[in-house]
Amino acid sequence: MHSKIEHLSNAEKKLVLNAPILVTALIAGADGDFHPDEIKQAVKIIHIKTFSETRDVSGVYKSLDGHSEELIDELISHLPKSATERNKMLVEQLQGLNEIFPKLDENFARDLHHSLRELAYYVSNASDLGIAYHSDQEKEYVKLDFLNVSKAG
Repeated sequence: MHSKIEHLSNAEKKLVLNAPILVTALIAGADGDFHPDEIKQAVKIIHIKTFSETRDVSGVYKSLDGHSEELIDELISHLPKSATERNKMLVEQLQGLNEIFPKLDENFARDLHHSLRELAYYVSNASDLGIAYHSDQEKEYVKLDFLNVSKAG
């Protein structure tokens, strides 16, 4: 996987590798509260994606596996308390991927985008009772419509 991003700047590599953590924080806290079920689900999905992804994208998750919960907690501790400010900040950070996608192999960029959307979906449907937390804010973000991979490659 790292060969797919080795040509990027250090800041760009960091954003690609941290994208799943940013997506998790955005979706888990979109409605104002961070739901523990959603964080646990994200940690589980990040681990599963280390071996379930058949694409080069699995390397992104491998770089996070084993310490993803700590990374999520660390990120959350540094985010604004206001959901509006927090969501705006996370979306702006993730939108940085829009400038990176064209620099990536087209298939890798599309696979990464698809994988992040899957992660967002699974985090938003994390309730142990099968009841999703879909607030209006969460519904707005879960499809990651602010990411545009169409110009990749």
